Amino acid sequence: MASGTSPYEQLMLRNYCGSTPDFPGARVSIECRAAYPAAQRERLLAASRQLAERLAGAHPGLAQLAWIRPEAGEEPLAAWVSALLSACGLPDYPRAVVAGPEDGTLRIDYGIPYPDAVRLATDVALQLLRLAADAMAGGGVRVKLAPLQEALQALRRTLPSPELMAWHARLGEGGALWQWLGGDRTRVGMGARQRICVGVEAPDTAAAREIPIYTVTGSVGKTTTVRLLGQLLASSGRRIGLAASDGAWVGGERRLDGDCIGGVSALALLRDPAVEVAVLEQGRGGLLRQGIPYARSDVAVLLNVREVHIGLDGIDSIEQMADLKALGLACARLAVLNLDDAQCLRLGEARPEDTCVWFSRVAGDAELLERSRRAAGVVGVVRDPAGDPLSLSIWRNGRQVAAMSLQGVAPYHGFLGEKTLEELLAAVSAAWFGPLPLAGWDERLAALRLDSENHLFRSSLHRAGDICFVLDKAAESASLESLGEVLRAIVRRERVDRVIGVMTRAAGEHPDRHRESVAWAHGLIDELLCFDRPDTYTTKVALPCYAPGSIPGLLAEEWCRLNAERGEAKPVEVFPDWDAVQAYLQQRLTQRDERCLVLINQPSTNVFELNRRIVDFVLAWPRPAG
Repeated sequence: MASGTSPYEQLMLRNYCGSTPDFPGARVSIECRAAYPAAQRERLLAASRQLAERLAGAHPGLAQLAWIRPEAGEEPLAAWVSALLSACGLPDYPRAVVAGPEDGTLRIDYGIPYPDAVRLATDVALQLLRLAADAMAGGGVRVKLAPLQEALQALRRTLPSPELMAWHARLGEGGALWQWLGGDRTRVGMGARQRICVGVEAPDTAAAREIPIYTVTGSVGKTTTVRLLGQLLASSGRRIGLAASDGAWVGGERRLDGDCIGGVSALALLRDPAVEVAVLEQGRGGLLRQGIPYARSDVAVLLNVREVHIGLDGIDSIEQMADLKALGLACARLAVLNLDDAQCLRLGEARPEDTCVWFSRVAGDAELLERSRRAAGVVGVVRDPAGDPLSLSIWRNGRQVAAMSLQGVAPYHGFLGEKTLEELLAAVSAAWFGPLPLAGWDERLAALRLDSENHLFRSSLHRAGDICFVLDKAAESASLESLGEVLRAIVRRERVDRVIGVMTRAAGEHPDRHRESVAWAHGLIDELLCFDRPDTYTTKVALPCYAPGSIPGLLAEEWCRLNAERGEAKPVEVFPDWDAVQAYLQQRLTQRDERCLVLINQPSTNVFELNRRIVDFVLAWPRPAG
């Protein structure tokens, strides 16, 4: 190890706001590469311990280092960070160290709710270990004591008193949501039931400070279900905090823009004193990268588990994806599960039967009755001889307890297709069996709506005379299948003569996925406009097979291949960005002599500014007077 080098490289600290699949509770993760052979671990730890003893004797301000003893046999960085935090009076929290034996990768997870303290303890530990590495290399070690002393003092200031930390630990063990506000002030509880505590107070049960929490996850249909469920619960008169893939709202007032399905957005809503009920969408990425920031919830909906996003972030099978989504079920008092989905069935079998509510589009009365004997409840569909849905049936304790007419229930731009029916079943199941009492169900169902005002880029429909704009974010086969059903229905109802597709794709997906999207579009669309997103090539998840301009070229190439294969000549155009598409559409749509539907398919919900510009263009299109 050369003099002056750090024993660790590419150090990165990541803060998680809640439980993730591989670690319980809020945590801070240190990820880095160890630049020393594993055989030198003990030497580095011993050298750093000797150095700390020397420094402690050299300056009174570093005296605390004299009695810190990292345990032998541990990874040096983990040992020192743990020792420093323990010296400050921090209670024991879970910790896990994973070291890659071959490439030197290192990950240390600390289940500690004070991320700044972990950052500062890491800073002190790195200074000691760097100096120890210099000493091992035989170089002269020159120590500037002031930075080290300042870092230690900052570490102490970053933590509450030992008594307060111990109380925080007891709150966490009891499942209470809390946040240290500095000094002796702590926020305890959720939403409208939170209060600010000063100092250490008597034990406060988590249940006394909770608000109702409803969560929705699944592969397809999460945002639609959240919207439907939020509207049903809002009729209770409670102020709803709702987080979805297109923003966050409190009582109908937008609080956040963009994708809000992670734990950070959920935590922000749960800390908002105006929120009386939380309805939270949970996505794959949010579960992995941010976690679930609460210990208990009331109702957790799992819509379905499809082969979507398989092969990303270490999730290589549909079973692994289901297990990830089940993280949201684990802390729920009641799980709402899809009886028609194999993975939902598997996960339901792992829970006590009386904590499950099942819904189904296809199950008959005999199956619904039998399952309702064991489950907390079941919701099914009554159909006419032609197979069209007539009503929803509610089952409990082996008998049907209610029937809800579906006459006039068409929330999805005036439709009630089979996909929306599945999402409606899930929302009704959660609302009926959840903790909030609701009445007047027939009126509530008829009042549900999903339109351009509250459901952007989920097949949101915007009419402008004899032009229909449809905005949608579908990219996976399951979502595209649902979109195809909606498009066909709109084309029939609006008597559309020509469908123009506008498509862009991201560089984080495999080219085969993009070709599948084109194959789907070729069967529905009369002409295709492909535009590029220059920003997508510079993201962290961009695949090396792409270069600027390559994605729209790939889409157009596949379109032309399908033309040749199918003996058709459907036109395709390639554009460098959305601005160029917008200019083309201005000219193309003013020169047409037919009723057109323009589908703008932009799957990335996190590029909020681009979506806003698309919406502004659509809304600005001239509408007929009157």
